[in-house]
Amino acid sequence: MKQSWLIALLGISISAPAPAQIGIYGKLDAVRLNAASPGAAASTTWYYGPSAGIYDDFLHLGPISLGADLRGDYLWGNEQRYRSALFGLRLAAKPPLLPFKPYVQGSVGVGGASSSGLNGSGSTFSNKFQYQVLGGLDYNFFPHLDLRLVEAGYGRMSGISSSGLAPEATLFTLGAGLAIRLP
Repeated sequence: MKQSWLIALLGISISAPAPAQIGIYGKLDAVRLNAASPGAAASTTWYYGPSAGIYDDFLHLGPISLGADLRGDYLWGNEQRYRSALFGLRLAAKPPLLPFKPYVQGSVGVGGASSSGLNGSGSTFSNKFQYQVLGGLDYNFFPHLDLRLVEAGYGRMSGISSSGLAPEATLFTLGAGLAIRLP
């Protein structure tokens, strides 16, 4: 009898609709962009700076949630700037009784680096198709406040841009920050 109540309670908790969980986050990122032009040596540039985004975990199945993520970067390095705007799907897990929440996501969008210095005179961005696979670990240390301990990602930017042909690039991202979960 007791076992049937536990099974019924488990079934209700998995099937009961949970409220959507919206979060806003800010991070500090380091991005390594490795561009390779055909017939030329690859150039590697590191960019550093702020990143921000918002996510909405709209589907909950027990400890697993599925959602959407919208993020943007605006970074500096080697007297150039890098920016991106990405949208993707996010899969997160909340293990019972633990304050950690690992997640993975796949994102697509546009990104690019400026073609001249930081002073802004004559700098142009070549917007390119970009995709990334990211994974991270959030630590809940206060109600509705998470420390994004680490986020790492790998991605690529196409060789086609709004200004014609540009070198293809691979991206490696590493970041950490804070996330505020709205009630």
